[in-house]
Amino acid sequence: MTDAIIDVIIPVWNRPDETRNCLVTLINHTPGARFIMVDCGSERDTERLLQELADSLDDRALLMRDDSNIGFVPAANRGFESSEAPYLALVRNTSLVSARWLEPLLAYAQEHPEAGILLPCLDPGEECDVPTELERGSFGAMVISRELYRQIGGLDEGMDGGVWCLKDYTRRANAKGFVTVQVPTPVVHHQEEARLGSEQRRRETQQRSIALFRERWGVGGSYILHVPKGVEVELLGEKLQWLVKGARRDDSYTVLLPASLNQAAQQAGFGKLHEHVTLVPLPRLAWDGMKKRLFDKIASQKPGTTPVTAVDGIPFPWSERYLSFSELCERIKARYQ
Repeated sequence: MTDAIIDVIIPVWNRPDETRNCLVTLINHTPGARFIMVDCGSERDTERLLQELADSLDDRALLMRDDSNIGFVPAANRGFESSEAPYLALVRNTSLVSARWLEPLLAYAQEHPEAGILLPCLDPGEECDVPTELERGSFGAMVISRELYRQIGGLDEGMDGGVWCLKDYTRRANAKGFVTVQVPTPVVHHQEEARLGSEQRRRETQQRSIALFRERWGVGGSYILHVPKGVEVELLGEKLQWLVKGARRDDSYTVLLPASLNQAAQQAGFGKLHEHVTLVPLPRLAWDGMKKRLFDKIASQKPGTTPVTAVDGIPFPWSERYLSFSELCERIKARYQ
């Protein structure tokens, strides 16, 4: 056993310059960590670099080697299996962390034990100013709690080693009551890994992963809700919690609401509960035809989007066919059975 608060797993396959920069920033900016470097059959210059760093770190490092490039996800899993700390981090060897990148993640995890997967602010990436639930983690950098890993284990090596593998991991976490959250932190700069293999083989792998994901978890729906005037922000908050539950099952929601209510929702911290629950304020002075055009534009971006009235008994203003909020809740409940 070690006394490290976190084990940082870094799969490595060549790229010695990027690897050195990654490891130097990690070592400088991640106090109290142990570094598990998984060398996937790198060439001699990278192999020598890793050995030198491991020797200099002594018991703060564990260097593992394979004779061939086993792939990022199998290497990550091998590192996970050797981890002992309360938290595990997975960082790609082309990422560059900043000072104090980890502290906000660990603080949030300790306050919110349901946050089993945590992401820092990433560049490139979306704006990151408040904690927000996400549909998946990132191989650029993410932290996993020991309790989550104990319950669901590692990543699925039979998937694509990318988006669908990460989505699957979050869904497995959701099934055990954990969520994936991006937390405001100093930025971690990252690069996407170069794709290996032919275009046809990558496409086949992706299609197989999508099919496997949908077989396991089903297909989410797309909904657009209208919130009428007069709804209090507290009631809106209760309804948004239902939408977050649906978003954890791959649904996506766009909520059209009065501008004043949107402002109150932002102030109450409801603006970014989940990346797939989006609040869209209706223009204050717009006539109904302009609002309908906004609805039509949003609906056209996702064919098959279902209108929902956020208050039972009040018709949806721009579509004759729609669900009541109670009917939507029944659909969400069914996704959890």
